[in-house]
Amino acid sequence: MRERLTTVGAWTLTVFLLSVGIVYGSESQGGNDASFTQKVGETAKKIGKKIEEGFKKTAKKIEDKHVPEKVERKLKKAVDKTAQGFEKAERKIKEKLAD
Repeated sequence: MRERLTTVGAWTLTVFLLSVGIVYGSESQGGNDASFTQKVGETAKKIGKKIEEGFKKTAKKIEDKHVPEKVERKLKKAVDKTAQGFEKAERKIKEKLAD
């Protein structure tokens, strides 16, 4: 899933930069069109690679820190506390009704 998001993000950025380069290149004069478009394309590829590397590093850090397991434990603890609160409220209601 993360790899797909990384790939989609990188390609989206590449397409955007290429389209900007093509529009700008078509407005400029003569012989510089191809070199400008090539520079934009190369830059977009470099940026895409950097973004992909960043996503991979972040995913690795998340896995190393066991974030999903920690979130799961915290959610379970919250559910347990909520259940205890409802049990306590139920006991108090029953006591009040018994009086």
